[in-house]
Amino acid sequence: MKIIVIVTIIITFFGYSCFQQIKNTNKDYYDLRDSTVTDYLVRFSHDNISGIDSLFGYKDLRENIIIQPGKYFQCFTDTFRTFAFVFDEKLTGSKVVAIDRNERILFDAYIFDNGPDYLNDGLFRIIRNGKIGYANEKGIIVIAPQFECADPFENGTARVSLNCKKTQPLNNPEHTMEKSDSWFFIDKIGNIIK
Repeated sequence: MKIIVIVTIIITFFGYSCFQQIKNTNKDYYDLRDSTVTDYLVRFSHDNISGIDSLFGYKDLRENIIIQPGKYFQCFTDTFRTFAFVFDEKLTGSKVVAIDRNERILFDAYIFDNGPDYLNDGLFRIIRNGKIGYANEKGIIVIAPQFECADPFENGTARVSLNCKKTQPLNNPEHTMEKSDSWFFIDKIGNIIK
């Protein structure tokens, strides 16, 4: 029994000492409790000089600032793996856009519920050149933007239309309604379902 207690104390102390040593080095900062260290950026904020607004940017896991706070007015994505949704009126042309790690614009965000569209059934809606398409969780476009109206995917299918009209209901001007006489369904690679 004494041996188990002594071994537990040694492992606990040695493990804590190793964690502290690694934590205090700027080269290899990571939490030993997480056995999978991956390459991603994390959103962070600094208060503006006025103290009213927060300025957002992205850091790597070693605490190096990769995208300076304030470059974009808003950073929607907390964990920046392959793409992030950002907004800045001057840099993005008054649109929320997806950028890659080199800050190239990939596509415009399809805005739903005051932010970028949600991932549904493995895909989310995107916009390019005014048309709607779909991308996966890595930001890879899997169905080319070609639709005027498109619903989220559910159970492997989505309702889309090549021509439709968007109107605002009189009783709810914050939302739009999509009307079309030519809706059809597609699968997750863009094939029409009959």
